[in-house]
Amino acid sequence: MISGRERFQSTLGLVDLSQTLDLVFLVLPNYCLGRAFSNFYQNYHFLQFCTSSIPTEFICKVLNISYQTNYYSFSQPGVGRYLTSLTVQGLTFLCLLFIIESRILCQLWQFRRRYWSALPESPVSPPEDRDVADERKKVLESPVEQSLSSPLVIKELSKVYGRRDFLLAVDRMSLAISRGECFGLLGFNGAGKTTTFRMLTGDETVSSGDAYIDGHSILHSMKKAQQRIGYCPQFDPLLEHMTGRETLCLYARLRGVPETYITSCVENMLRGLLLEAYANKLVRTYSGGNKRKLSAGIALIGGPPVIFMDEPSTGMDPVARRLLWDAVTRTRESGKAVIITSHSMEECEALCTRLAIMVNGQLKCLGSPQHLKSKFGSGYTLLAKTSRGEDDLKAFKEFVEAVFPGSLLKHEHQGMVHYHITNQKLSWAQVFGILEKAKEKFDLEDYCVSQITLEQVFLGFSHFQQPPDVGLV
Repeated sequence: MISGRERFQSTLGLVDLSQTLDLVFLVLPNYCLGRAFSNFYQNYHFLQFCTSSIPTEFICKVLNISYQTNYYSFSQPGVGRYLTSLTVQGLTFLCLLFIIESRILCQLWQFRRRYWSALPESPVSPPEDRDVADERKKVLESPVEQSLSSPLVIKELSKVYGRRDFLLAVDRMSLAISRGECFGLLGFNGAGKTTTFRMLTGDETVSSGDAYIDGHSILHSMKKAQQRIGYCPQFDPLLEHMTGRETLCLYARLRGVPETYITSCVENMLRGLLLEAYANKLVRTYSGGNKRKLSAGIALIGGPPVIFMDEPSTGMDPVARRLLWDAVTRTRESGKAVIITSHSMEECEALCTRLAIMVNGQLKCLGSPQHLKSKFGSGYTLLAKTSRGEDDLKAFKEFVEAVFPGSLLKHEHQGMVHYHITNQKLSWAQVFGILEKAKEKFDLEDYCVSQITLEQVFLGFSHFQQPPDVGLV
């Protein structure tokens, strides 16, 4: 086991380069580990050979073969420098891991933002809606004990991007959500819905304000708060080399479900979301709709006290969507708090006990779906179909415009007309009385009068929304 490496390096003039690279590569753990094993093995054989007899010792001197009687020497071929480097690196990485996991840097940054940077004033906006103002007052004046006992309490939560050309993504949101409540957060792209979710789940830092999740502050006890939430994000963060069943088992264990109940819990979730046929297939083979179902299952499994669902039914077929709604309803009825964002008004009316519409980072209205339709829905919707020709249809249209001044014709097709009656002073009895007379006069096949839909209320806030900026959703 005689090596002439040193002689070759000396002949080629690479000794200095070799020593320099050896020092540089000390920062690489895999290099240190490999060199330590190599030198230890090499030094053992050199030591055995060179000290076995006087002739072999003479040969080692002639060939310039170096060895160390102390294996842990810092001189070549000792392993001292490599073991020391590994020790220092281990301690350094351990400290970095502690800093990252304890979020010390984030807390220091938040401290700096809170005490050294003033929150910019939000642009001039219309007066706050009374329901939103009452909710803010209730949250800010409620005792601390109430905040600690509620599933979710948000106090003046704000998020600012940038310094000079700042973007106020979420503007002093205050909200309290009770147990057994499904709260819907509606808004256009760029309104700040996903930014709010990301702050509540720890994916984004908070510029000002605080929130309590099952009694734990997201500023001071984020780890404990995260243990009490289920989260279905807008984009599916799934482990694609695991099967659906393995994924749900993993999250069930993380949620603390007893081992004896994990199998039944997972099977119930797979059955409830129509994923049984795909349970043993890799996630990477799933369609977009099945991935959304699996993400929703991850959020619901284990029954966390607070569940955030960001557009959970996107890409699902109608049957799967209905099954998801049933699962969310059962979860809400079991006493959990569910917060969802959605662009489907049908979904919000089916699931949500309360709704809020968010525009430019602010809550513009708050209340039950029926309350919002009654408060912001102006007038009625009229659908009517005539059984005769174009002349009768034209006469009926003139009649509607005469008896309901300001009515807007939304749609007309094959004898059917869709009107928006804007007069809010008319009672239901007056509207039906007028249309019953018109039914006989114009020979209407059928007509329907209904309240303004939630979607129309939602679209009524569209002119307040500014164009979305990059990174704000």
